[in-house]
Amino acid sequence: MKRIAIALTALACTHCALATQFPVKPIRLITPYPPGGGTDAVARPVAAAFNKAWGQPVVVDNRGGGGGVIAAHMVAIAPPDGYTLFLSTGGQMVSAPLVMGKVPFDPHKDFRPVSLAALLPAFLVTQAANPVNSVQDVITAARAAPGKLTFGSSGTGGGHHLAIEMLNAHAGIKVIHVPYKGGGPAMTALLSSEITYSFSNFPAVRAHVQSGRLKILASCGSIRTALAPQAPTFVESGMADFQYVTWYGFHYPARVPDAIVNQVNAELHRALGDRSIAESLLLQGAEASPTAPEAVTKMMRDEHARWSKVIQAQNLKF
Repeated sequence: MKRIAIALTALACTHCALATQFPVKPIRLITPYPPGGGTDAVARPVAAAFNKAWGQPVVVDNRGGGGGVIAAHMVAIAPPDGYTLFLSTGGQMVSAPLVMGKVPFDPHKDFRPVSLAALLPAFLVTQAANPVNSVQDVITAARAAPGKLTFGSSGTGGGHHLAIEMLNAHAGIKVIHVPYKGGGPAMTALLSSEITYSFSNFPAVRAHVQSGRLKILASCGSIRTALAPQAPTFVESGMADFQYVTWYGFHYPARVPDAIVNQVNAELHRALGDRSIAESLLLQGAEASPTAPEAVTKMMRDEHARWSKVIQAQNLKF
């Protein structure tokens, strides 16, 4: 027993020393998608801010593939020393386990949350010439022509697809899901009137809304967003439980010491509080949203409950 106590004391002292000296070498920030996407818009300015604050390189390591599962697994099995950080999204931490059925990690047991970083509310959009002007108009049209309205998505099982099924479930309607091989093809289909509706994030629709080709019918966030303040939320439109927000957060492998998590959380709050970083994120359709670690866990549990309910209600098979 004495030897065990000594070993535990030594381990605790080692963790304290690591936290006190952290960081003393480069940090690897793993992102789950290829360069140039939304995760990079969050990862790179944050990495630069960390580098400036700590004087240590923070290397952004883009590990695309498998819907982000490959990157998440790399982090889950990394040493819990604070030098491998993960820019997580709901795609890996919530949707993948639900849609794929089995992934090589447990989002709650194998990771330690640090903070949310940014929120990207989705928007329900249609052609400007479409006579509908609200969520209730869409529901009325769907009930008048069951199985006729077409909604495009970036692929089966993705967030946009689940949002379509959530609309079906919440409104008691039946619209047709048309999957495409990515957000780009889905937007092309919407612009050409191959489909009539889509859920999309703001960067994909901004130019088309400004040119008058598309219009926003509603925001999927819990409150109106500065990205499109004129757009009512689904909550305002009479659907209190409807919410679809893409989120970016930061996770560590499980068992990273408290002191390191707290240090990174505090520095992340400072970075995302910087006006230039917040404005650059807003241009990418993201709103800086740093939080306590517990808020990440709550977001994950809330989303898991929401999407599980939709998958069960709609009897979805992937």
